Amino acid sequence: MEAVGALDRRSLSTYREALGEAVRARSRTFWLVAGLTVVAAAVRFATLGLQSYHHDEVVTADRLLIGSFSHTMDAVGYSESAPPLYYALAWLWTQVAGTAEFGLRSLSALAGVLTVPVAYWIGVELRGRRTGLVAAALVAVNPMLVWYSQEARAYSLFALLAALSFLYFLRALDVPDFDGQKRHRRTGTSRGGREVVLWGVFSGLALATHYFAFFAVAAEALWLLRRRGREALPGVAILAAFGVALAPLLVQQMSYEHADWISNFTLGHRLGETGPTFMLGETGDVIARPGYHLLAVVPGLLALAALVLVWVRGHDGDRRAAGIALAIAAAIVAVPAVVALLAPGQDFVLARNLLAAVVPLLAAVAVGCTLPSARRTGLAIGAVLVAYWFGFSVWASVSTALQRPDWSAVAAAIGNEPERPRAMVTWTIGQAPLRYYLDDGAFQVFPSEPLAWTIGEVDFVSDGPAPPPPARLLGPGFRQVGYERVGRFYVRRYEHSGSGLARLRLRALRSADLGFRSNGVLLDGIGPG
Repeated sequence: MEAVGALDRRSLSTYREALGEAVRARSRTFWLVAGLTVVAAAVRFATLGLQSYHHDEVVTADRLLIGSFSHTMDAVGYSESAPPLYYALAWLWTQVAGTAEFGLRSLSALAGVLTVPVAYWIGVELRGRRTGLVAAALVAVNPMLVWYSQEARAYSLFALLAALSFLYFLRALDVPDFDGQKRHRRTGTSRGGREVVLWGVFSGLALATHYFAFFAVAAEALWLLRRRGREALPGVAILAAFGVALAPLLVQQMSYEHADWISNFTLGHRLGETGPTFMLGETGDVIARPGYHLLAVVPGLLALAALVLVWVRGHDGDRRAAGIALAIAAAIVAVPAVVALLAPGQDFVLARNLLAAVVPLLAAVAVGCTLPSARRTGLAIGAVLVAYWFGFSVWASVSTALQRPDWSAVAAAIGNEPERPRAMVTWTIGQAPLRYYLDDGAFQVFPSEPLAWTIGEVDFVSDGPAPPPPARLLGPGFRQVGYERVGRFYVRRYEHSGSGLARLRLRALRSADLGFRSNGVLLDGIGPG
């Protein structure tokens, strides 16, 4: 026994020594990047499963990922306006993690965490390790990237792959680094061929995740062709192959017009929302609440100050590095805006579709924060910006006003097992998540349907307080039996007196002014009368 104990102690001591040696073998920079990655993981994973699914997330969990892999791929063709890569990975992921909020969203959270070290490498390519560290810190806590790291959609993976495309674009471009020398000249080797191929692969994967990656990778491709000529052709050929493979799917999806709702908002409004959204995440239209635009002023001014600092205090190398990143970010935003102006039928400009611009933009800001000629000023700007975004991201994680609507709580308040057939008049974009959390076969009906429905209960779910509906909308025999607040929602319930049922006045309900935006009626526990 003493021998065994000595062996265990010796094994533990050996393990500690090995661990200590591994720690000492890593540089300070490695541990700083690792620490920022841990911070990014904490911000994203800590509250990952606490918020209810939003409308689009329900489409992912309940329409696309149910059933077989072939069903998922088929559903992408008729139910989505995005390429298939995220959904293929999500289907595989959920075979282990499940389709509950934490399990499904963890794929996006992982992609968001992995974007942090990629941002570090981008900063290193532009202006060295210090720039890389600041870029990683900004990406770790940026509220826009945090939000979509907690969304069961393709956007976080899109941001990661677009960042990898930008990284290998910089390497293939062979940008002079912080001492003005090209790396392959210092090492005596050329990185061009391998980096061009990797750029093509990651660009193609980004395009297979989100069609708006086209604006980023097209700008990079033109730049590489101009700079590297024939040497860029292998990467461009790989990208072109992805494009050709995706073209039939794109044509099919566009025929369903799933994204046409975007043009319901003016282009000016959507472009105006993009800046605050990049600074604060989705605090306005997506959660259907007034945006916190004033809170975007501080980070916006700090980011602008860092960029101005580059041109006022920076050297040619600083301006060149920031200029490359800003040029790619500008192409991602400006080119689709010009397309929307010239071809209004192709107007899909939306902040989250422009997400690929965020990492290059933050990399340019990081250049400004790490200027050797203005080190104290730049680092102060970067430190305040990181602290502000970290505080806001934490606040957004705990504040119901900044979170996705809590449809799970609404479903619990209404009850999953109706005693009698009922109708539910819901706040706009609430049908899919409420139906998902009721999980009792609820379905949406429209006034154009010729069937007559009989009900014993009508529930109204409004975003904020709303007046009682006029009695004529319900008909005789209905009385209010409940009115309660559930988070940001108010639930008002009516039951028909006695044990009988009444005919649902569907057209009247859908055309009435109820004091809140509604665009649908759900029925459950019901059949045609």
